[in-house]
Amino acid sequence: MSKLTAQHIAVSYNENTILKNMNLEVPEGMITSIIGPNGCGKSTVLKTMSRILKPDQGAIYLNGRSIHEMKTKEVAKEMAILAQTPDIPQTLTVSQLAAFGRYPHRRGTGRLTIRDKEAVAQALDDTGMSEYKDRPLEALSGGQRQRAWISMALAQETDVLLLDEPTTYLDMAHQLEILELLQDLNEKEKRTIVMVIHDLNHAARFSDHLIAMKAGKVQDIGSPSEVISKPVLRRVFGIDAYVVPDPRTGKPICMTYDLVDRHLESVPNPEIQTQIARV
Repeated sequence: MSKLTAQHIAVSYNENTILKNMNLEVPEGMITSIIGPNGCGKSTVLKTMSRILKPDQGAIYLNGRSIHEMKTKEVAKEMAILAQTPDIPQTLTVSQLAAFGRYPHRRGTGRLTIRDKEAVAQALDDTGMSEYKDRPLEALSGGQRQRAWISMALAQETDVLLLDEPTTYLDMAHQLEILELLQDLNEKEKRTIVMVIHDLNHAARFSDHLIAMKAGKVQDIGSPSEVISKPVLRRVFGIDAYVVPDPRTGKPICMTYDLVDRHLESVPNPEIQTQIARV
């Protein structure tokens, strides 16, 4: 199992600072969701953790080693990322897409080995995509296409899986399909999953650990019941929320909400300083 941490990370775009001296520790074997308003830096955190972006300062550590001092294939054997808008020909079949996940394990440009084929078949089975393996991506529904992309990430056989808004553009049923799939993979295989997600109720229901961000800074860290709360949602999102326990799961639900003063000062919860100090 892999341990992923970020220490004193700062990232900027065109001289605009996005992340400011950020420290994070991702719990192993759990589902962690990053929440926060648009533009707060959620996707930037994920891209920095996966080495897509290089921080201006600080470092990301994977099992105690800086990912920027590791070879690309070394990182890819430990950590997979599924971007929000993957760019790849839609004429590829599901099995061809999944096979791309074997890249870190292959030597040269040779054919897939027996082990590669076994890993692809297992990934397709885990995501319920075996029967669609010969279909092109363009012939799939939105939910099926997202499952195909997850198949590719699973074929990579990593302990850590990062997903940037995996339910974007999907209807309610397909959103639940994807989130239940990720939850099942976590429970059965103890994979560490980190995802950016907008829906607060989905974040609360399917996560073990939440990171709430605003303006490039961590505002709160904790369990769903600790983070999906009236004071945290007020500070992070500027909303006056009515939060109750879910009668099925016991997880918090944001039932309804109103806007509050948008100019309230954003002050991180002092209690998270103790947690951050352990990173």
